[in-house]
Amino acid sequence: MSRSNRVRLICAVCVVLLAGSGLAARAFAQDSLPLTVSPGKLAMLVGDTHMFRAVGKDGSMRHNVRWSISPEHAATLTPYGDEAMVQARQVSSSVLLTAYTEGDSAEATIEIRAGSSLPLGSVIWSVAEMPGCKDKKIIPAVPSAAGPDIYVQEDCPTGTFVRAITADGRELWRRNLGGPGAALPAEVSAKIESSEHLNLHAKSVCDAVSSGMSKEEVSQLIASHNLNFEERQQQSDSWTLEEEGYCCTISFDGKPAAVVKKKKTIVTD
Repeated sequence: MSRSNRVRLICAVCVVLLAGSGLAARAFAQDSLPLTVSPGKLAMLVGDTHMFRAVGKDGSMRHNVRWSISPEHAATLTPYGDEAMVQARQVSSSVLLTAYTEGDSAEATIEIRAGSSLPLGSVIWSVAEMPGCKDKKIIPAVPSAAGPDIYVQEDCPTGTFVRAITADGRELWRRNLGGPGAALPAEVSAKIESSEHLNLHAKSVCDAVSSGMSKEEVSQLIASHNLNFEERQQQSDSWTLEEEGYCCTISFDGKPAAVVKKKKTIVTD
């Protein structure tokens, strides 16, 4: 999957990654669900396809999973190893994808829409919070071919958890780092510190962008704000982003690929 496609799939509510960190798995929250489907909610267009997986309490993929989808006329379900591939066929406000394994079951809900693109501000996918937990930090990951794309740190009654999620909403794993408020490992803390200057929680991408930012940093901002991004723009030195109520043009210096100018234009009907 290309970087621009990964950016296009990032959602508003994403979860955490620590690929190759070597953190030992500890006890998991006793009230964690034995089985969940990720992503848990998805909006897609007729003709689009999306992958889903069923995960256990540790966030890792479950095996020997059986899948069903309803209504069957709305989407095609194809088992893909232990995962499920869904292709949208007809508009439907509520498609139910169900996973079954070892006496447990879990569901994901899918909304299928018509058109060539989702409206600005749409949440493309989301994953459910762990029971009793609260999101604390969302940390963009260094892009990789097979690793997670976002880290989410959550404070839970049984400890501080980190979850790893791909760009299309599939959970890779989760770790309990210790009691509530436990410090993150040094390598993760460093990643948080290095990403804080990106101002991921700014109201808009345009407001968060500043001169000198690299294309990669701007890409992380776009991902964190759940914006559609045309693949053809990735290789150009001028990116145009549409956010609710305005348009933002970001210009890069071609050689270092750093931001040299931005322009925010109000859009009126």
